[in-house]
Amino acid sequence: MRPVAAPETQPPRAELKAAVELYLALHRAPELSGAEHSTAALLTDRLTALGLTVHPGLAGTPSFLAELRNGPGPTVLLRTELDALPVTEATGLPYASAVPGVMHACGHDLHAAAATGAAARLAATRA
Repeated sequence: MRPVAAPETQPPRAELKAAVELYLALHRAPELSGAEHSTAALLTDRLTALGLTVHPGLAGTPSFLAELRNGPGPTVLLRTELDALPVTEATGLPYASAVPGVMHACGHDLHAAAATGAAARLAATRA
């Protein structure tokens, strides 16, 4: 197993900003279960740009697996869901759902953004 660089106490501002922007984008464009094609494309593009190997379309769905290899040794698994719910958003927030009758009322948008941010940090500190 190769060593991992010493962690920083806080992620660089650019990484944090990217994670927040991803969250806002995901929240604005929710997709129902089994139809998360744009969501999956956005996330796989981001993860590929970070240097991860992406395996799309698992079991004929928008699901995917993204790998960040760092040699033999312990493995870390980050898992997130992508789907939104058939709920009308009435928050009035500037980043509210732009899809009538569909919103991320369950936090999957935040989970996906956080997992992608964690992947960015792992990729940046890979030895």
